[in-house]
Amino acid sequence: MSFKIFSYQFFGRIKPVEKVESRRHILHKEYLQFKSVESSDELKEFLELKKKVTSESFRAKKEEILILKLKGSSEEAFLKEYSGVKKNCQIKKFFKVKDSSDLKRYESLKDSEKIKEFSRLTDFMANGSFRSARDESRRQVYRGSDEEEKVREYNKYKKSTFVKAFLELHNSAPLKKFEAIASSEKLKKYKELHELPDIDKEKAGELKKLRADHDIRDYLKFERSKKYKFYREALDSYNLKRYNELKPVVESEDFQKRVIFLKDKKKFEKSEAYKKFKRLKELSSNDDIKFYLKYGKSPLLKNYYDTIDSDNLKRYMELNDLVLSEDFIRRKTYLKDPKKREKSEEYIDEQKYLEMKKRPHLVKYFEYKDSDRFDFFRKWEVSFEDDFKGEILSTNKWSSLSLWAEKMTGRNFSMSGDLNIYTDGKNVRTGGRLTIETRKEKSEGLMWNPAAGFIPSTFDYTSGLVSTGKSFSQPDGIFEAKVRFKPVKEVVSSLILQGEDNSHRIHLFEMGTKNRVGVSFTGAGGKLQMEGLDISNLKKGKWYIFTLKKEGRLLIWKINETEVMRLDKPGIDFPLHIDILSIVVEEIPGSKLPVRFETEWVKCYRKNLD
Repeated sequence: MSFKIFSYQFFGRIKPVEKVESRRHILHKEYLQFKSVESSDELKEFLELKKKVTSESFRAKKEEILILKLKGSSEEAFLKEYSGVKKNCQIKKFFKVKDSSDLKRYESLKDSEKIKEFSRLTDFMANGSFRSARDESRRQVYRGSDEEEKVREYNKYKKSTFVKAFLELHNSAPLKKFEAIASSEKLKKYKELHELPDIDKEKAGELKKLRADHDIRDYLKFERSKKYKFYREALDSYNLKRYNELKPVVESEDFQKRVIFLKDKKKFEKSEAYKKFKRLKELSSNDDIKFYLKYGKSPLLKNYYDTIDSDNLKRYMELNDLVLSEDFIRRKTYLKDPKKREKSEEYIDEQKYLEMKKRPHLVKYFEYKDSDRFDFFRKWEVSFEDDFKGEILSTNKWSSLSLWAEKMTGRNFSMSGDLNIYTDGKNVRTGGRLTIETRKEKSEGLMWNPAAGFIPSTFDYTSGLVSTGKSFSQPDGIFEAKVRFKPVKEVVSSLILQGEDNSHRIHLFEMGTKNRVGVSFTGAGGKLQMEGLDISNLKKGKWYIFTLKKEGRLLIWKINETEVMRLDKPGIDFPLHIDILSIVVEEIPGSKLPVRFETEWVKCYRKNLD
């Protein structure tokens, strides 16, 4: 057992993990508060106030305030001018109208749809549009119109022999059948035989057979028909072309409506112009319209509109806004106040500065600003962490296969002498902490034998491992884990940092057959050697935070933030990933089963480059 660990615990140098985590929590909370204050508008305001109240100009302004008064000031001049403008006759009449019910009614009507409609209809009647619409309506008759001419022409072509033949045959079943036979091999053969000047007996028989074929006979009959002749002549005829031009026009809904309109003898009474005429007569007797027209000609309203953009009113409004404003009233009261200094902006700023200067979080900010209290957070940043609070293991961070299993076999394997096989995550649980459970149960797997390679074997125990081999590694930095120290001598439970070639392995923590921290490596003759520190004196069943800080060749181990060992080890200059695992090395008594290796969290840091 290690006397160092014993003495550290005896003299209280290794603090309980609860105190360490509490101190870390408080420190982190203070750091977050420090950063919050550092980026806050409150600090910015305080620094600006400090700069302001300690300036020479601020001191001069404080002295100037004492000699200010209303008499002879610009404020007194504004008050006198405002009083004179307020008595002006034009202004007084303006305000008599400004908030009156008549003006409100007039203004509401001014942009109303009713007045707009009345104006449009009045213009419509006055500008001759009504007369033009009436005269135009009288001129629009069906007789002699383009529409009458189009209907006459359309009916003429529709009755044409060629067009009638086209309409009867176009897209008809007989025509489609005719066209299908026309492109058939049967007809092609018939025409070839028919056109031969001399044919032998066999071909004559074939021609005779084709002449009797129903399709050929139907084809020839249809081809010689008068309808088909008219149909073909119609295809390129002017009559059909003109008919097709007129048909969509004459049969369109708009055209038909136009014809009905032209034939209607009361079309004008149905026109929009006549409706507008009737609507204008209706609006002319409306009370709102009568009021609007009468009030619009009144002298008071004229004065109102003449004044609204005048310089007199503009100046009155400027002065009114000024002398009735909170700032002006405050300024006037301030100039008359013998205790104005205490009410001045400068005095308020000075008092606020003095008050803010005493605020505890600002006092603490300046206390810590140039100290080294938060050096850790400034120098280091989190590069990897997991608190295992999820219901399942995070596959983005961990694999339940070792790096060598990933590369070589695609499944876990054991080394010669190990009594367990690693399952693919079945022995790993999360949900508040990582638990690797070692159980006694038969299982098949592979064992690595240096002489024979991978050998299928049967194991009496199953266990588990998790690895960041695929997701995370770093050559230097801080590696930490909170682990329950509960060794079982038949099982080696470790948290190991190692590279891809397995030449050196850093044991952040190991318990079981031996309880230690340190570095293992393969020595002369291929024998595994370990350089480290025994930690058997740690209290069984308690949680501890194990820390390794690596800077190049320097390795420093800490337990609950107390340094327990440092080594100078060259050659470990490669990225290190994390493996957490349990290995069965001896038969485990049933009373100890299952064996649980518990890790509450893992966290790694790297140097902050900012």
